[in-house]
Amino acid sequence: MPTQPSKNLDTFPNPHPGRDYIIEIESPEFTCLCPKTGQPDFATLSLEYVPDRLCVELKSLKLYIWSYRHEGHFHEDVTNRILSDLVAVTQPRYMRLRAKFNVRGGLYTTVEVEHRQSGWNRPPPPPADIPREVQTLPERETPAVTSARTSTAPVATAPKPRNPVPLTESAAPVTPTPKPRSPVPLAEPDAPAATERSASNRFRMLRRTRRMDQPPPLEPTPIEEAIIEPPPPEPVVRQDGLYIGIDLGTTGCRAVAVDDSGTIKAEMSAPIAAPARHDDQVTQDPTVWWKAVSGCLENLLKQIDPARVRALAVDGTSGTLLLSDDKGNPVTPAIMYNDQRSVEQANKIATLASAVSGAQGAGSSLSKLLWLHERKLDKRAVHALHQSDWISGRLTGRFGHSDYNNCLKLGFDVEKMAWPKWINKLGLNISLLPEVHAPGELLGTVSADIAKKFGLPADTQVLAGTTDGVAAFLAAGATEPGHAVTVLGTTLVLKLLSDKPVFSREHGIYSHRLGKHWLAGGASNSGGAVLLQYFKVAQMQEMTPLLDPENFTELDYYPLPDIGERFPVNNPEMMPRLEPLPGNSITFFQGMLEGIARIEAQGYELLEKLGAPAITTVYTAGGGAKNPAWERIRERILRVEMEKARSGHAAYGSALLAAGIVAKTYQ
Repeated sequence: MPTQPSKNLDTFPNPHPGRDYIIEIESPEFTCLCPKTGQPDFATLSLEYVPDRLCVELKSLKLYIWSYRHEGHFHEDVTNRILSDLVAVTQPRYMRLRAKFNVRGGLYTTVEVEHRQSGWNRPPPPPADIPREVQTLPERETPAVTSARTSTAPVATAPKPRNPVPLTESAAPVTPTPKPRSPVPLAEPDAPAATERSASNRFRMLRRTRRMDQPPPLEPTPIEEAIIEPPPPEPVVRQDGLYIGIDLGTTGCRAVAVDDSGTIKAEMSAPIAAPARHDDQVTQDPTVWWKAVSGCLENLLKQIDPARVRALAVDGTSGTLLLSDDKGNPVTPAIMYNDQRSVEQANKIATLASAVSGAQGAGSSLSKLLWLHERKLDKRAVHALHQSDWISGRLTGRFGHSDYNNCLKLGFDVEKMAWPKWINKLGLNISLLPEVHAPGELLGTVSADIAKKFGLPADTQVLAGTTDGVAAFLAAGATEPGHAVTVLGTTLVLKLLSDKPVFSREHGIYSHRLGKHWLAGGASNSGGAVLLQYFKVAQMQEMTPLLDPENFTELDYYPLPDIGERFPVNNPEMMPRLEPLPGNSITFFQGMLEGIARIEAQGYELLEKLGAPAITTVYTAGGGAKNPAWERIRERILRVEMEKARSGHAAYGSALLAAGIVAKTYQ
């Protein structure tokens, strides 16, 4: 079956033709173009049908829907066209298609069309006595992740008191101290090694691909005036509790529950629809985050006693930003951490910010906020929020709060613990900036609606979270200066525990505060993403036992998925270096792993040169940590002791934050 857009619809025989039953299919990412302007239109398609002799095959339907992506159609025409094509191939007893288009120009369009076979009477909607089969369209292939997407209504809430205007700096650094609760956590079991098979043409490289999805429109909706609410209540200390950490990534969500000792009691994950891409713009619908979080929590709480839950903490991608109204309703899509639209705004920030500011570069949330401001997309906004800020707000019903790890890239001065004065010169509406807390500090308790929805105690605390990178560090088990954590995920992320901050705009290096310590590091664009452009996961698993880590290939590769690098070389025009090509794929695969390991070594050498301690131990997290040959290659290049991370999941780090274990370890 093709994996490219296609107008061909496949069918299969109805397994129960003697019975009326309803099949429901939802496709939340339908896209076509406006025939007048050429701009993308986005819609959720909801298909409901009673099959006769044939059912539509889902993958062909996915590719069929995908085929409209670059075609111009009026909403009314395309909805009728899709229904006609489906009726033609399946000849159903009944079929209804509802297309709900996203806002454009302040208007929503919903088109509903239906077909009824002659002589067939439609039952009352929805039929209560007919079995219902609910199906969800598979997303377009994204390596190692299956995505699902829907939307859910935000909870109406009131915001926090605002930061003073104009912004001021404090005279000396302040280190907030979240309340400690319990000791260090236990270890996770190691992952199984890949099975050994002989080499063959199954290792043939994939054609190099990049995804070019269209972004959703940036059309804000009306808001109401903000209402000032009193500060959150004081923490309630209880014993024998459970603590939940929630990690939001680009294409998935994970929740982990631990006890007071840090032992994992339950965990759950859920997919998130991949962000939409268009040139240098990468956006995501925030409502898919809440859908994933809700699913994770509901299933997690089936494994434990909800009455024992004492606190929750959330981490999310660093640099991802959205604007919301006073009730937390998004008025823009989320601009993702790897969105590069704000290069011009980043250059403006660079002329004002200090060299040690974490708001440098187009990946910063401050440059994204400035981009939105210059296009007047913040006029009806009340809050500028990061990914974890918004989810924490959904849990408490109180928006406008963040933590100093997430706010580093929004310009917050983590040494002086204040918003710097130079932000005033950007001309932003600084009332959008959140109130900043230390990770692990109390934000409030869950709202009454959330307590009822999930069966949580009314006094369950929601604590300030952190970024996914910091949470992954906390999960790994590093505790002393010189301990480093390498995350071998989609990108290559390095974090080194230091007794002083290290910043270098020239090299893309910044430092997160962690209690009395600092996490110095950076993130390279190299990593798993470039490997997946050439090989499937199954291919890499089969090739791993055939690698020869004791003998280097001498291939001088610098693997990048696209043009541009952030760290340890900060060069947006840097080209990938993946030549010469060897005679077989196994050698090419090993050469890429060696290249990524050399980038890792170069990064740690640079951090030491700029004032961080020399690495003594490297903990490894991420999907690449499961590859034993790669571990040996890295060990030979780095020449230090390698340790498996205590947990490879950032959600575990957030759970330790919720349990107060982080405060005991690093304060």
